[in-house]
Amino acid sequence: MIKENKVSKYLLYAIGEIILVVIGILIALQVNNWNENSSKLKAQNKTIENLNLELKGNLIKLDSTIRLSELSINSSDNLLASMNDSTTNKYKGEKLDSLLSKLNFSNWNRSNLNITSIQSSGNLNNVENSELKNLIYDWISQIEKLEFYETKSDYAYQYFIDYIKKYGSWREIDKFAFDRVKGSQLMPSNDHLLKSAEFENCLNELFIWETHKKREYENIRKRLIKLIEFTNS
Repeated sequence: MIKENKVSKYLLYAIGEIILVVIGILIALQVNNWNENSSKLKAQNKTIENLNLELKGNLIKLDSTIRLSELSINSSDNLLASMNDSTTNKYKGEKLDSLLSKLNFSNWNRSNLNITSIQSSGNLNNVENSELKNLIYDWISQIEKLEFYETKSDYAYQYFIDYIKKYGSWREIDKFAFDRVKGSQLMPSNDHLLKSAEFENCLNELFIWETHKKREYENIRKRLIKLIEFTNS
């Protein structure tokens, strides 16, 4: 009986030790999980913070681009309206070249570094806010659509540049954009361009694609503002 009593004590002691070890392991696992979750949360918050800064910078650049785009659209629209009037042309001489100088290249020089990083790393799936996640997905889709119009606008603008190089005078146009440019002695006027059907096509293409692109810019601006609101800390 004495021996049996000792065995019982040893068994209870051993079981107690095992229970303490198991409890210790569970506590260690819980602390480790908590640390991992805390690190993930900090990393996600930092990602969101960096994204917010990037989006705010993009908004400033976008607003500037939209203003340039509006200027190009108005100028090309005025020139096309002038070419439709066969009796009186109020955009001749310096006024013509002034309008031509406002047909600027207006692509949005945006940064997609953080959006691309989130998408490629798979961290987008870890974003807990479902509305924010949907806004990011919509943003990616909208940017892909925008790139089509930007490409078309680029071609139209290059067409415009090449046409002026071949048939007109860039110096006459540049004198409205640069103080040191005094104009051309070889071709002191671009009036003849207003009688060209090809130049009309050139302006029309620029007007159409710039208008489409500006519309996409304005749609994206709405999403951009929402994204900034959701990523504000």
